[in-house]
Amino acid sequence: MTEVHLIRHARAQPRREGLPDGERALTPAGNEQAQRLKLVLERLEVRYALLWTSPLLRARQTADFLAPLAEMVATEPELAGPWRADLLDRLLVRGRTVAVVAHEPELSQVAAELLAGDAERAPAFAFKKSGLLALRMRRGGVEARYLLTPGVLRRLLAPPDQQS
Repeated sequence: MTEVHLIRHARAQPRREGLPDGERALTPAGNEQAQRLKLVLERLEVRYALLWTSPLLRARQTADFLAPLAEMVATEPELAGPWRADLLDRLLVRGRTVAVVAHEPELSQVAAELLAGDAERAPAFAFKKSGLLALRMRRGGVEARYLLTPGVLRRLLAPPDQQS
């Protein structure tokens, strides 16, 4: 079984004049989001053969939180800009689980392309910051396994008496 986790970076500094896009860092709230994602993935006993990240700072910082779950972390420059699902063919490790930390709108476009076969005609799909979509890749197609949103992550980590 080959699985890929598409992950949007956690909350980052807003765009502003004088701050290059590639240098926008995670905010304190973004650090908390990335830590929650790591804790939930640890509880699910997720391990990555390879964790790919965009070279942009906010993605690299998100990947740093997840690095203890990976055998190897690597930067892929193509993840910083427009990319398509066929890039995943190069990034996957057959029979293993791989993570890709990247950006919108590419993540939602790739998810739509993989799940519906056509990003242009697929239903809208948006990744929340620190969101994760787990996909199982098979010869016959792609299967969505689970979606972790920031709200789901908070609920999963809440004390049992506070879970709803």
